[in-house]
This record gives sequence, C-alpha cells and structure tokens, in this order.
Amino acid sequence: MRLADVVLSVAVAAAGAHVLCSMQLPTAAVVMGVLSALALLVRLQPRLPLAPTPGLAFIVFVSGGLLGYLGLADLVPAGSWAGDFAVFAGLCLAGLVLMLWLLATRLPPLAGSAGDNGGDILAASTLALVLLIPRNVPADGLTLTLPWLGAGAGFLAPALSRLGVRVLPRILILLPALMLLPLTEPALQAAQRPLIGALISAMPNPRGETAFSPLAQLRPDGFLRPARRPVMRLAVTGGTPPQYLVGNRLLTLGAGLEWKTDGASGPELLSVATESGRRYRLGSGPNTWSLAVHSLRRDDLVFVPPGTRQVDMVDSSLAYDRTGVLRAQFADRAARRWQLAGGTSASESRAGAAALALPAFWDAELQAAAGQLAGADATQTAARVAGELRGRQYSLRFALNRDAPFKDFFLKRKPAHCFWYATASVLALRANGVPSRLVTGYLVTEPLSESLWLVRERDAHAWSEWQDEAGRWHTLDATPPDYDLVLADFGGGELERAWQRLLANLDLWWRAIQLTDGQVQGVLLAGLAVLAGLFVREYRRLRRTGPRALRGREWARLWRQFLRASGLPERPQWTAGDYLEHLPTSWSPTRHAAARHFLEMYSAGRFAPDGTVAGAGAALKQFRRRRLSA
Repeated sequence: MRLADVVLSVAVAAAGAHVLCSMQLPTAAVVMGVLSALALLVRLQPRLPLAPTPGLAFIVFVSGGLLGYLGLADLVPAGSWAGDFAVFAGLCLAGLVLMLWLLATRLPPLAGSAGDNGGDILAASTLALVLLIPRNVPADGLTLTLPWLGAGAGFLAPALSRLGVRVLPRILILLPALMLLPLTEPALQAAQRPLIGALISAMPNPRGETAFSPLAQLRPDGFLRPARRPVMRLAVTGGTPPQYLVGNRLLTLGAGLEWKTDGASGPELLSVATESGRRYRLGSGPNTWSLAVHSLRRDDLVFVPPGTRQVDMVDSSLAYDRTGVLRAQFADRAARRWQLAGGTSASESRAGAAALALPAFWDAELQAAAGQLAGADATQTAARVAGELRGRQYSLRFALNRDAPFKDFFLKRKPAHCFWYATASVLALRANGVPSRLVTGYLVTEPLSESLWLVRERDAHAWSEWQDEAGRWHTLDATPPDYDLVLADFGGGELERAWQRLLANLDLWWRAIQLTDGQVQGVLLAGLAVLAGLFVREYRRLRRTGPRALRGREWARLWRQFLRASGLPERPQWTAGDYLEHLPTSWSPTRHAAARHFLEMYSAGRFAPDGTVAGAGAALKQFRRRRLSA
C-alpha cells in the first residue's frame, strides 16, 4: 500500500463526509469515512473487483438520479438542500459510490509511468465536490474542516503518486501557510458574496434585474441587464389568449416612487373539485380561449392573462397574497402547472377613489401637460395618451433628475423603460378622470411553434388598464415600439429555441399519457429494475473479457510511452525485433543497452499467457534514466 493511496482515501472520505454533512446526514458521513478506509483493505486482496467503466458509471448515475427523485426528499431532514434538489442530490450520492468503487479497484500506475489516471480522476472529483457543494448552515468545526481537508488531500495525492515521499519535504515548506488557513476562513466568507457578484456581473449573460417582482419601484437610473433565463412555457389549447400574463395590479404610487396595492389581500376565490384537482373561479362569462402554463420559476407565483375566468390546479391550493399576487401551495415535488380559460373582460362595478388618486408630487405643471391629452370620452383619452407615449424612445440605459425624476421623464420626453411609460399612462389617465391601474407581469413574444410559447426573464413587463363607462377594463400598453428591438438583443438562438421546443413537446406527450402517481412510481421502479439488470449483465461480461483486454491496453500504453521517450518513428508493420535491429547508431552505449533491454522484455512478455508489464515497465524507467544521463 502506497502513501498516495492513503492520502486519496483521506480525500475521498473528507469530500464524501462534506457532501453528506451538507445534506444534514451526519451518520452517513461517518459511514463514508469507514467505507473509505475499508476500500484500502480491498486493494490488498489478490483479485480485485472490476473497476468502473464509462458504461457502468452511466448506469450508476442514472440509477442515482431516479432513486433521488423517488425517495430522497422523504429521507433527508427538513431544510436540507437535498429535499429541494433531490435528483441532483441523488447524482451526488451516485458519484460518491463511484468514487469508493474506483478507490477500491484502482490499479497502481505502471512502473516508469508519469500518469495515474484513476488517482487523477479521484483527486479531481474530490476538488469538484468540495468546491460545488455548499456547507451545512450553521457551520461547526467539522463542517469547516472537511472542505479544507478534502482539498488539501486532493492536491497532495497526485504529487505523491508521481514523486513519492520526496514531495513531503517540499510540502513542509508550506506548513506555516497551511496553519494560517483557519484564520483566513472568516476573510474568505466575507469576500465570497462580493466576489461571486463580480463574477456574475462579468459573465456575458448575467441574471438580469428585469424579472417580475410583486412591487414595482421606479429608479431614476436605469442600466438594467435583462437575462435570457426561461421562466415559463405556454401551450395554447384553444382560441387566442392575450399576449399579457398578469402578476398583480397596483393602485398607489408612493413618495418613494414605489407602486403598491391598496393594502388588502385579493378577493376570496371560489373553488370546486374536479377529476384532476380543483377549479378556481376568477370571473363569470363564456370562455373563448384556453391556455396551459408550465412555470420554470422556483417560487409559487401564478400568472394569468387578462380576462381569465377559471384556473385549474392539480395537487395545490390557490389564493391572493397581501401584494395581490396569485400564489399556489404546490404539493411536494409537484410540477408548477396550471390550466387557464377565459374570454373578454366582463363589466365590473365602478372603480373606487384609489383608481383616480394622484401622487403627492403631482403639480399644476404635470396636470397641464396631462390635460392636453384629454379626449371627448375615456376611449379617446386613452388613445391620445397611448399615441403620445408610444412616440417616444425606449431605453434600459438612462439617467433622470433624482430630485424630480418623473417630471424630468414626462415633461422633457426622456427615454426610459416600460415601468415609466406604464406609470405615465396611469397618471395621465387619472388626471383626466379615467380610472386606471398599473399592471406588472410578462409580455409573451417568443413563439416556439404555432401553439407553444416561451417566456423569459427579459419579458418582465409593465402596462396599464383603464375602465370605461360600462365598467369594462381595457389593456393599454404605452411602451414605444423600439422595445421589441431591445428584447431582440437578449433573445435566445435557434439551438436554444429548438431545445426548448423539444422539452415542451416531450412534456405535452408525457402529460397526454395521464399516468397516476402510483403508475409513475411503478414506471420508475421498473426502469430501476432494468438498469440493475443491465448493470449485472455488463459487469459479468466485462469480468470475463476484462483482464485480457486490460492487459492489452496496458501493453499498448507502455509501447506508446517508449516511442515518445525514444523519439523513434511509429511503424505499425514493425515488430519489437525490427526496432531492435534499427536502433540509432548515434545513441550512447548505455542508452543503446537500455533500449535493447526494454525491447527484449517487451518481446518476452507481450504475448506470453501470463505476461505482465512490470518487468517491461521497469526497463522503460531505466531507459528514461539513461536518456537523462546521456
């Protein structure tokens, strides 16, 4: 047993315990350490098990993901990240199994070889787990120590594998710096957040600042960066729904330029039981369109087009929150989906005083400018307001007077983004006696096919609604037309749209099968059984043919190393004897003798029934030394 093997065992044990502690599974972390030690004992056996191959590793990873989806969320404690990301956690656990397997079956590097593929894979995997998996919070002494231990052992093992114990004196030189690592931990934690923020900002497509939020605050400085991250996929199942998805409707603009609701939660929703879940009523009247929404967001917000009359939910409840947003209480592991149906807006009672209220900064100058847009009735006034604002310029990069930003924007016709134009349309309508409100949500602009649409974070939008004399609410989007050009700069490519189209079609096909939860569990268990059968079959096949094929690969690798070290040309038709006859006469006698010794050892062992590369590997190492001395 070499020192490098012991260090690798420590690295695997520390990285595995770090992952399991982050999942809040301390008992499993102790088991990981014990198994890492036992893996070294397995290496002492005369006949090692078969090492993992790419095919076997793929089966293990797929099985780990399925097992994570099936039951990991029920096994980990509440609050563990493994419950929210069960599939990824299952893949991590599968990776730990493969690391233990490789640690127990890793062949020692060839004599004279400068590489150690199995050890390098283990060291790289250790470092990846240490860097990618978050620590358990709150952190204790063990949680802080394991990542450092795993990273240190992962760096040290490859050096020991290549240089042996000679590397230890050099490592001792770094011992004072290593002793200071606990002191640097608080500094690293303090710098982590700004450093990650700076890295994200430097990326070509960072997470933008235009995603939907329940409350909309007008900032006098723009410089926003929309993101392309998909947030919803829509499937039109009937009619033509509106292009807008409402998040909430806001009535009051405060002194801090922040739009708010009226402070009360939304109306209580009436619901009835259906075969697939519950149906919630948002209005009355005939339905002329229907739409299926699959949310890719990690929250519980529900978005609906204007005129929505019913929302169908499966395994979830629906209600308005204090900000006027529809929120669903989705069941564990339930997909964030809802089915919508609606039509044109129905008549409602006359809006209250809040829909006509103007902010405190509204003065005579603003009133005079808005009064010039008045029409003969509400419809004409809305048309004139829309025409005036749409004739301006849209921009995400702007700067307004901080003391009076709205006046600077409205009176001087300066460019801004959709929230400013929506605010201006609402206030101009109210100044002329037309009830209005600001609406925030998403604008649907990116088709995947005739009936499929994709919504991204960059599609977060604001517009206004106004009420006519009959009590009907109408959508008014006063954003200038060049808004579409700005969106195009943050759109996805054809390859990404093709991928999203494939995902949407697969999702629709899977939903059309209409399997129950029990049937889905049965399908997944059957898949696991098939994977287990494939694993056993492939392992037995490789066990029969593996040793012979493995010896062939070892000899081929040894021969390539000799050709690289000697500089001799590669001639596939030559045998080792041919190379022996054509050794360069310019070589020194000692180098010539070392090459002859290697070729004789290679010829004697390459095709022998029980030939091993040990003797030829030692001869190759001697040949390399002769090259250095020459």
